[in-house]
Amino acid sequence: MAGVKRETKAGQGRLWHEIAQQALRSWDLPPGELSWLRMNGKAVVKAQTAAGAFVLRLYPPGSVNRAALRSELRWLSFIRRRTDLLAPLALAAEVNGHEHLFVDVSHGAQTVIAVVFQFIEGAIKSARDLTLNDVYATGEYLGKLHQDAQFEPPPDFLRPRLDWEGLFGDSSPYASPGETDSLSAEQRAIFADVAEHMRGPLSALAAKPEAMGLIHADLLAKNIIFRDAAPAALDFEFCGHGFFLYDLAPLLWQLKGERAADCLDLEEALWLGYRSVRLVAESERELLEAFIAARQLASCRWLLANMQNESLRKIAPTLIAQRCDELKAYLDSGILRRSSPTL
Repeated sequence: MAGVKRETKAGQGRLWHEIAQQALRSWDLPPGELSWLRMNGKAVVKAQTAAGAFVLRLYPPGSVNRAALRSELRWLSFIRRRTDLLAPLALAAEVNGHEHLFVDVSHGAQTVIAVVFQFIEGAIKSARDLTLNDVYATGEYLGKLHQDAQFEPPPDFLRPRLDWEGLFGDSSPYASPGETDSLSAEQRAIFADVAEHMRGPLSALAAKPEAMGLIHADLLAKNIIFRDAAPAALDFEFCGHGFFLYDLAPLLWQLKGERAADCLDLEEALWLGYRSVRLVAESERELLEAFIAARQLASCRWLLANMQNESLRKIAPTLIAQRCDELKAYLDSGILRRSSPTL
């Protein structure tokens, strides 16, 4: 999903370019040389300006909840102010004498919500290129995030809750209207069986106050940048209040699919790095496989929620069928073995 498809560039590139340059002016930044980082429901653009490098996140009308976005940016601000962790920092724009972390940018009939972040220099590695040291350091980062970056949210703080209901229920951020309509009866049964399989263990874990807090919730390799060998997490858009152990699952899920030969060694490195910072019972490690399976199910629900994307719509039925077969095998064996592509 890095970059923008050619047809998107041809059809919308000029409009987005103009909106991005207008957004820079809202922050009193000079015009910049723009390069596209992602286009998937929103535009993510790097701007190289005379004042430095920045990342713009541009949301089309109606594509983001303002309270949820404000809450995400508040947590990121807390992380940067109160910890030594590197994470995206949203810059404040002054509008009518008040500082705002995001602004409305009107361009013709379009009104886009814009956020400007400091650009973090570093290298993003594919899952295939991650070393044991990289994964250990990522475990340390998550341990610090879960230990040092927790705060008491204000009353208007709005982020999804990723407990059992948040992972598997109808109110889940992964849910979409009529999501199971395109599934076979067997696939719907697999969804239900996985959810029921998780109910007991996750309910018991949720009873422990120390097991839950603010988490990134989408820490795949593409969302980790390495700077002087130290990792930083990017793209906190899916952050929420959930199980700390679930935060280890996205990367482990990806490594199962792309590093099958040494995924156990990589899991060990992530776990050791995590436990070097945050005290967690060794016995809880056995829950990792369940959270990896939960991530597999979430990936299917994400595909179902994005069927309006033509390229995804073409591959989603086959990919969901493969992932459901893998989940069925997990229910039989307790181990999720992946051969389906990650995307």
